[in-house]
Amino acid sequence: MSDIPGPDPDSGSDIDLDFGRGLRVAVTVVAALVVATALFGGYHQVPEGHVGVQKSFGAVTGDELQPGAHIIVPVKDSVQDVEIRPRTYTMASTQGEGNRAVQSDAVTVQTINGTTVDIDITVRYKVEEADAAGFVTEWRNVRQAEERLIRPSVRSQLRDEAAGIQTSEIYTSNGRERLGEAAQQKLESAFEGEALVLEEVQVRDVDLPDSYDQALNDKEIAKQRVEEKQFEIQQAEADKERKEVQAEADARVIEIRGEALRDNPVVLKQQYVQSIDDSDKVILATDDEGTPIILQTGRSSGGGNSSSADTGFSTNVTNATSGN
Repeated sequence: MSDIPGPDPDSGSDIDLDFGRGLRVAVTVVAALVVATALFGGYHQVPEGHVGVQKSFGAVTGDELQPGAHIIVPVKDSVQDVEIRPRTYTMASTQGEGNRAVQSDAVTVQTINGTTVDIDITVRYKVEEADAAGFVTEWRNVRQAEERLIRPSVRSQLRDEAAGIQTSEIYTSNGRERLGEAAQQKLESAFEGEALVLEEVQVRDVDLPDSYDQALNDKEIAKQRVEEKQFEIQQAEADKERKEVQAEADARVIEIRGEALRDNPVVLKQQYVQSIDDSDKVILATDDEGTPIILQTGRSSGGGNSSSADTGFSTNVTNATSGN
């Protein structure tokens, strides 16, 4: 008989056990790699409203990643998120309001009269989505673009434009419009060829010196007083004209009545007769020519009647025949 041993009946189970152990080890290694990748920069999440610009050893590759999760090679690759939503850059005199919150940051200019004026301005812009990689290559980030391009362009242009504007105009709507248009044209020119899109330039406020504000207030008060005085004069003139017109109308009425009475003496006679009081004594007589005369005696102050010699009398001569 041969002395060669036969197959061990337990060898199959040992092979299965080794395979299971190997599989578990492989899964553990893969899981460890995934965790290591996540821990050491192999995973990157691009947020909404941003574009991820991929870099290799710090240099821009030109690849752009859309919002979402991405796996990159740790150490070698990195991703810079660039916001493509509209942004604002504000320079304001009120601390805490502009982009430099710890200090007043308005643009200080001088008018053609030499008056120093502070201008608050806001620039609305965004990074061009299709060229986010080019933006990072040129400007690195939005802060650099604001400090190196937007800020100096706006400040220099506002100073140049304000130097040709009167102090009395710079704070008006026309003055603000001139400043805003000048700054916008300057930025549009500066943005040409850049991965930046200019949306709006807004002049928010024009802050004049306190002394000039006081002078404006005094001038406005004086203007209001002049307007009030002019209104009073106009009212007086209108009242005078009204009285003159009324006087002319009254005079015309008297003139017309006089003409009517001269042309119609009978009316005058009738009015006289109607005016005789019932308590008066009326004496009818005629003159030498036979013209009727009406003698009216007034009532005495004592309540009784008296003769014409005591009380006097008023006489109206009526020419019944000729009407004169």
